[in-house]
Formats: sequence, C-alpha cells, structure tokens
Amino acid sequence: MQRLLILCALLFLFACKKENKNVGVPNFTTNVESTRLRETPGEDGKVIQELAKGTVLYDLGEVSDFTTRVQLRGIWLDEPWLKVRTKDGKQGWIYGGALSFNIDEESPAAKQLIEKRLQTIFGKELADSIRIYREAFQNIQTEQDFAATFRQGSSLRDTLTNIMQDRILIQNPAELPDMFWLSKAMPGLVPQLVAEGTAYYLFWSFAALNAKAKTTPEAADDDFVAMNLTLFPEDSIEYFFPAWFMQTWDYGGSSLLGRGVHYQTLENIDQQLKKSDLFAPELSRLKARILNDMTEPHVTYWEKQENIISEVDSIINANFSVLSDADKIALQTRRKQFDEPEKHGIQLNTQAGNLE
Repeated sequence: MQRLLILCALLFLFACKKENKNVGVPNFTTNVESTRLRETPGEDGKVIQELAKGTVLYDLGEVSDFTTRVQLRGIWLDEPWLKVRTKDGKQGWIYGGALSFNIDEESPAAKQLIEKRLQTIFGKELADSIRIYREAFQNIQTEQDFAATFRQGSSLRDTLTNIMQDRILIQNPAELPDMFWLSKAMPGLVPQLVAEGTAYYLFWSFAALNAKAKTTPEAADDDFVAMNLTLFPEDSIEYFFPAWFMQTWDYGGSSLLGRGVHYQTLENIDQQLKKSDLFAPELSRLKARILNDMTEPHVTYWEKQENIISEVDSIINANFSVLSDADKIALQTRRKQFDEPEKHGIQLNTQAGNLE
C-alpha cells in the first residue's frame, strides 16, 4: 500500500511538471486594445478571443514561418505570429507586433521577435549595431570598456531618436505606438515620451549605469556616473534638464544659478579631470552646457540677484582649471551685467514673477 501511494505521488508530480512545461513562460503582454487571438497564424485565422491591452500571455515556443506587414498606431511592422496561452488556458496565435516582451534565455521567440522588430523599424545595419552595443554593455569589464560603450550607446541613441521622429507617424496622440520595449534592446537607455507626449526619446538611466560601473575595478567610471546621479536625482533618468535648471513647462524654464549647483558641478568636473582624462569629451560638453546656462542672453534666472552674484563670484574666484580664458572672460562679463540686470535685459527672481 505504501509503495502504491509513493508511485501515485510520483506520477502526480510528473504530470504537474509536464503540464507546467506546456504552459510556457509568461514573457508577453498585449500592448494594443482588442488584440485578436487566432486559431492559426495569419490575418485569416479564426478569432478565438479579443484580448484587452495588458493581458499576460505565456510563450509556447512556436513562431510562424512567415511575417505579416501591418501598420499599428502609426508605425509599420513586419513580424511573425507567436503561439501563446492565456491565463485561463486558451491557446492560439497572436501577431508579434501587438506584444511587449522581455529578452531572456527562456524565450527564444522573444529574442527572434525583437531582432525582427529592430530590423523592420531601423534597418538591418542598425539592428546589427544595436546587438553589438548590447553585447558590449553586457561584457563591460574595465572603465575603458565602460567609456567606449557609453559613447557607442550615445551615438546610437541620437540616430535611433531621429529615425523614430521621422518614421513614427502620430495619427492620434492618445494611441502612440509602444516603443518602451527598446529598453530591452538597448540596456542602460530608457524610452520616454517627450514633446507633450507626442514623440519618443531615449535617455540614459544612470542607476543602470551605476550598477554596471560598480562591476569594474577602476574609479573613473564610478566618479562620472556619481556626478550624473547628483544632476538627475529624482529618478536617475537623464532627461533634458539637469539639477541646475528649473523646468516650468515642457520646453523650458529658468536657471537655478545661485543655489550652488553650478559651482559644485564645475568643481566635480575639475577634480575628475585632474584624476583621469578618460571622460574628458563628456565632461567638456557638460562644462559648456553649464557655462551656457550662466551666460547665454536668452536665459532667465529663478533666484534673487544677491544669490546669483554670490555664486558667480565663487566660481570666478575658484579659478577652475576646466575653464578656459574665453570661459572666464564670458563669466566676468556676465557678472558685471548682473549688477544692472534691467539695463541688459536679464530676468532675475522669476520664482516671484518679478523682473529685476
């Protein structure tokens, strides 16, 4: 009797394992309302069920041997069909372009799908460049690897953003195509909606970069990322406006000169360059942005006159080596203008709605 019970238990466990294997891996969610689950792959397949956006689906490991070209929410896709299972047990085929997914070793279908999607939207050459970047990011071992991969990703980011702006036709701002899956293809970068929610842009996630920098034995990459974390403290996402700027609307706002952020950032840049020139190009561009924020004619300023003058004086007196002679002359000229802001058309103390 005891042997019979043990045998039954083993048969039960085997059956459960077999059933779980058939269920598949929950890799997919629908990203379009009323996504159709079909009996067979293709647009002519009989509809089994219409699925709500966000429905979780289980990958059953089968992919159609053909693709279908479809325009979904303003973007053309040419993707295969995947066999999936719903939570309530329905099995069927669903169009790949209607799915969001994760890339992992358990879902070859997801990997195949993302490569096809990248080629359709960006072309084979760029899809190959993205794959090379992803592999380089995953294999970073030194600060030199980190710097090279960061530059590779920044260059790709600019190219991909331009292509998305050109090729994604926004027919209805309420129904933007889902491009958030790009974060899986481009680790370290995250897609965000900009321009009042009508376009996508890729931003660096300094939290992700920080985790990667900590895996290298050197310090220059850690210092570079740590500084950027202080410039984007809210959620570590790069965005367009760093901590030295107060964004008051989608496309602009006022400089926070007078709060010490400009001084601290220039000091940090100066210290990093004295230790290593590995990130000299990036730090020089950052220095130029800070200087422009202090000296450009169109800039408005959030803080009061006395706070602004105090910080500018501190920067001039610090004599940072990162500032060129031309930079110092520009700062000294602006400093004199801050004594008579109205005469030079400079808006100060915008936090109070005043023009000084």
